[in-house]
Amino acid sequence: MFFVAGLSLHARSLPLRVVTTMSYLKYVAEQVGGDHVSVVALANPRQDPHYVTPTPRMNQIAYNADLFIEHGLNLDLWAKNVLDASGNPKIQPGSSGHLVATINVPVKELPTEVSRSWGDIHPQGNPHCWLDPFNIRIIAENVERRLIAVDPSNADAFARNYRAFIDRLDAAMFGEDLLKSVGPKAGDILTRKTRNDELIPWLQARHLTGRLGGWLAKAERLQGMPVITYHKTYVYFSERFGLNVIAELEDKPGIPPPPQRRDAVVEAARSSGVRVILNDNFYSREAADYVASKSDARVLLTYIDVGASPEVDTYEHLITYLVENILQAGR
Repeated sequence: MFFVAGLSLHARSLPLRVVTTMSYLKYVAEQVGGDHVSVVALANPRQDPHYVTPTPRMNQIAYNADLFIEHGLNLDLWAKNVLDASGNPKIQPGSSGHLVATINVPVKELPTEVSRSWGDIHPQGNPHCWLDPFNIRIIAENVERRLIAVDPSNADAFARNYRAFIDRLDAAMFGEDLLKSVGPKAGDILTRKTRNDELIPWLQARHLTGRLGGWLAKAERLQGMPVITYHKTYVYFSERFGLNVIAELEDKPGIPPPPQRRDAVVEAARSSGVRVILNDNFYSREAADYVASKSDARVLLTYIDVGASPEVDTYEHLITYLVENILQAGR
């Protein structure tokens, strides 16, 4: 009995084995879980997260997991095949060991009806919500709550790690100077004001506009910048940082643009003075190069997941990379 109890105690002292579908989720889980988690992401961050082929290795990793975190919103539908093949009852939907990370995230572009003739339309709305840092706040809270549910003995550590991560995100978004000027709960206050389109008037009334820093200060030069994107990847990012998406090269999601679509986008680029075409690294750049060759736009190949290149090794670096590279390309 003593030997068995000792094994049980030792097992509880081991890090939780967490499996995520995407690398940005791995990063969030590591920030919140700290030393109490060991995290593996299944999808290659340079790969289109819509189209991942499950492998026996993925199934084995999931078999050993204590917690499985998927993005949801029909982005990583392939996760179901991994869960089914894992044979692990702890991580099945409905169990405490399974989390859809995007619950409670305000979703955009919810379709009123769905038809396969429209291409790969997402019935639960546009899934690319992680490119808005405010949504990462929600996702991190979801992860914190689920880690506590699975491992309540480390609840205090998870809560501290979560708060430290949110504080870093707030500093990156608003700048340390503004946070100090606003005082307690500054990040929560400023996030709410920004989401409600009240930030600038609120800052002006308190003579704090000059203290705004971080991503939002850099992104002031992005306000209204006309861009073209290959896919509807930047809906959330554009709303947060002020880009004006004139058109997508894809006429129907998941279907390469036909010649007539390319020509229509060329006209849109010319008439709107587009200087930048955002092309995710895993999409062919053929159509984007065609539009660029017939307009004043240039193609910017972009990474959208943590770890897709050395320069985007953290979530904070990913957003910095996008803001700064779009600014540079648009000059």
